[in-house]
Amino acid sequence: MALTSFIPRETTLRVIGGSFLANFGVPTAGKYDFTNYVNAGGVKLNSIVDLGLSLKPNYLYFFHQFNFSLSIDEGVFLKAIDPGTVPTLTIRDSPARRPVFNAPIRLFRYFENAAIDFFYQNQNNKGSLQADIECILTQPAELIGIGTVYAQVSLSVYEITNDTFIRTGKTPDMARFQRIYGKEIFVPKR
Repeated sequence: MALTSFIPRETTLRVIGGSFLANFGVPTAGKYDFTNYVNAGGVKLNSIVDLGLSLKPNYLYFFHQFNFSLSIDEGVFLKAIDPGTVPTLTIRDSPARRPVFNAPIRLFRYFENAAIDFFYQNQNNKGSLQADIECILTQPAELIGIGTVYAQVSLSVYEITNDTFIRTGKTPDMARFQRIYGKEIFVPKR
């Protein structure tokens, strides 16, 4: 039985996402650089994307699933990862730019409906959810002639407004979950 069956019924599912791009040789010669793309004014572009979810004060968000892929085959992606680097994705709460998860997500393969199952409570005023990618790729033979590589990220996030659940982390279904799985569920407070 999935953990989502134990969150309050009046919860709203939000499927959110964003795209990143890296042009070959810009700004790093001989690389597809998602990380360091800056405009003429020195403003970092592209590596930070708004995911299209407005965070509301004191709402609880349950991050359920995560998807990640590029516009190239997964094997080519793995082959092209710049030696000595680890591609990562950080989900942030803006305007504070505080990471939502305890650590960045390591992008060591493509992910499809990967379980995250993480609670996050927005304690700021209104904000939005942003993704920040750090990824540098080389150009193996399979990418010769490919000028731009795109990265796509999506998440399924439940927006919880039930005051009792937010305050205590408990619903009537939680007792059933504990009987079935024998474990306590808690909602981390930040």
